[in-house]
Amino acid sequence: MRRPASRGRARARIAIAAAPAIILLAVLGAGAAVPPPPRPAPADPEMATLLERFDAAQTGLRTVSAHFKEVKTIGLLKDSVVQSGEFFHTKPDKVLWEYTSPETKLLMLNGKSIIAYYPKQKRAEEIRTRFSKRMVKYLGLGSVLKDLQDECDITLSRDNRIAGTDLLVLAPKGRQVAKRLKEVRIWVDREISLPRVLEYVEADGDRTLISFDNILVNPEISLTKYEIKLPDDVTVTNGLSGFFGGNGR
Repeated sequence: MRRPASRGRARARIAIAAAPAIILLAVLGAGAAVPPPPRPAPADPEMATLLERFDAAQTGLRTVSAHFKEVKTIGLLKDSVVQSGEFFHTKPDKVLWEYTSPETKLLMLNGKSIIAYYPKQKRAEEIRTRFSKRMVKYLGLGSVLKDLQDECDITLSRDNRIAGTDLLVLAPKGRQVAKRLKEVRIWVDREISLPRVLEYVEADGDRTLISFDNILVNPEISLTKYEIKLPDDVTVTNGLSGFFGGNGR
């Protein structure tokens, strides 16, 4: 039976509505080969202070872990796609998203490659990419905001309804990037100066919202956490076509 066109387009939209690092790799990483001239310091003193505080907080950051909830709102779908799990990061380039609901799956970045693993399906995907380290920066870790001033217009929004945070809005400067990504919104926790909420708004209105709680700064995380040992009966393919389909199929 032929699948209705609208459902096919909806599945395609889910497939490219990726986790935060993947989204930004696709749009910012591709457009950053030739960086523009340095941008002047922010005119808003309050925002300048926030940027300095945010970047200064990264100096003592070695590791971070948190629980996350990811909500994807896609125009072609009636209901949002909701997933949740645990997040781990060890500087400089190791990241692990452990999705536990509605299905167990793993997404790992190790500086050289990106690996997605679906235990129930006995399937894994991998791509080797030099952008893996760059993607870690766009998670809001490291001296991210300072780096991104060359690629984005950064403003401090007064329309912030999340208590205990400051809301930064990043609008891509490049025309090619703006065709896909409208803006990135980062709610910075005032106590720890790390992202508490991230939102990626695409040019067509689709959006991905990632909320973090139980954030731990510099917890002990063994490097073995970032080792995915695949059983012999797991099929490994090149690419990440299945990871962001909500159900991993």
